[in-house]
Amino acid sequence: MYKSAINFPTIGKAPLAAIALLIATLAVAPVLQASTFSDHVSFLPEGPDITQSDVENAQKAWGDAVVAIGKGGKKAAEVAEEAARTAYAFDLGPIQFKPTLAAEQPFRPDLEGTLSYFVSGNAKYEEDSGFALRPWSKVRFDNHTVKMQGNIAIAMGHYYFTGPDGEETKVEYTKGYVKTPDERVLIFLQDSSLPYQPE
Repeated sequence: MYKSAINFPTIGKAPLAAIALLIATLAVAPVLQASTFSDHVSFLPEGPDITQSDVENAQKAWGDAVVAIGKGGKKAAEVAEEAARTAYAFDLGPIQFKPTLAAEQPFRPDLEGTLSYFVSGNAKYEEDSGFALRPWSKVRFDNHTVKMQGNIAIAMGHYYFTGPDGEETKVEYTKGYVKTPDERVLIFLQDSSLPYQPE
């Protein structure tokens, strides 16, 4: 068996040289501050158990809000802000929102980016045309699966948006819901995409 020609003094089984190297590495490595993650990490609160009815009611409220924004006219932005503050978990930290038609800035963790997607008008998000301004006359959900654990639920499926011409647009979604201690049911995760179309 090969033996090192150098005998390091040891503490227990750890060579002092190895310990010294580790300390030196940590000393020069950049220190990770909690603030580095604060814009991206948050924690969901505990709360009462969420139910299937909670999820379905939250989905209906979201769909109704999308329709209401389109009918809002000059007050569309105001309607959208009230709906977004009611539906999404902004007060719990950054949300996980990947809208269907956002490519240049696909992740919208805050109220500003979310509102821009729904009603546009924000110079920071030039790609947005106002998804909810279509206007849509109806939104219906078709849950493929819903998983629940305590006050958290994850739903996956299709939702269908009926346009002015009566035609439906099918979109795939994954949505995460949290039931807060004051029994609000809020969206903390939303990932939407158009169905895959092979070339």
